Amino acid sequence: MRYATIEGIGFGGVCACAPANAVDNLTAGSALFGGDVENAIKATGVRTRRLCPPGVTALDLSVRAAETLLRDHPISPSDIGGVLFVTQTPDHDMPNNASRAAHLLGLPTRCAATDTSLACSGYVYGLWLGSLMVQSLQAPLLLLAGEDHSRSTSPYDRGTALLFGDAGTATLLAPGGREQWHFGFLTDGSQADALLIPEGRSRYPFNEHSLEYRTWPDGGVRRPIDIRMDGMAVFNFVARNVPECLTSLMKKHGTAPEDFDLLLLHQANLYMMKQVTKKLGFPLEKMPVSLDRYGNSSSATIPVTICSELRESVTTKPHRALAAGFGAGLSISAALITLGPCPCPGVVEWV
Repeated sequence: MRYATIEGIGFGGVCACAPANAVDNLTAGSALFGGDVENAIKATGVRTRRLCPPGVTALDLSVRAAETLLRDHPISPSDIGGVLFVTQTPDHDMPNNASRAAHLLGLPTRCAATDTSLACSGYVYGLWLGSLMVQSLQAPLLLLAGEDHSRSTSPYDRGTALLFGDAGTATLLAPGGREQWHFGFLTDGSQADALLIPEGRSRYPFNEHSLEYRTWPDGGVRRPIDIRMDGMAVFNFVARNVPECLTSLMKKHGTAPEDFDLLLLHQANLYMMKQVTKKLGFPLEKMPVSLDRYGNSSSATIPVTICSELRESVTTKPHRALAAGFGAGLSISAALITLGPCPCPGVVEWV
């Protein structure tokens, strides 16, 4: 792993927004899996997913989360020095989501605004990059992380159809924290094809066949612009590398599982998350789960989990947390952070 340490940064608050439209996988998956649908649900751990209605995007959800967070916050929009938007589903290839979000939130035109394109490991990367921006700007920053991957998920693909959900989140990072945050990163681009949207950008541009469903060699029925996932390759990457990386980060900084209140894992797959937790030696009670009700919202899963499972405790006391995102890239991002006390309005719904 490559390591980094940042100090003088703290959480100023966190909020999430999810569509009110909750899809029951037992019903949605019956045509695809038949009588085996319950086993398919148990394999992923996803019972319901939140899906954006037409015309609503991850940008809309993230802006709503930020508006909710800032509504009664002592930091006003005029105090914010920057916006970092983590997403792989931006509204447009041009312009970036962060610039639009800054305008919609009424931030001053003198603020910095940029996007970064990451999926499953994106939130922890966002904490690192956002903290560097806070240090440089010497001003609070809004870290927005959101995805609407449901629009690039085939309902006929057994490997992904019951997995992905949509969400948007807002995390306020501010200068002045007294704790050190420690990060670690691992990237294996040789396995990039394990989690991929094959067409629709510069390498293979959108064309007259991009909207056609076809049966692929892996048996999945997808459009070329849908997510293709080699589930076994991703699982093997996570099982081999994530526990080792997190153990290495803890060892480097003289910590052990008993030193942490929380294990905040990207909500990828419940079986995978439990395996990582057991290999690390953490009790399952320290690993909060939101996957069953919100699905895998990629870069948004960790803040969604904080807001859905830890709302009350985060507002009142500090939590020492080990956090990790893992997936597309293939990549891993890990962090030792202190979360709270800070405002946490929870998960608001987009109706």
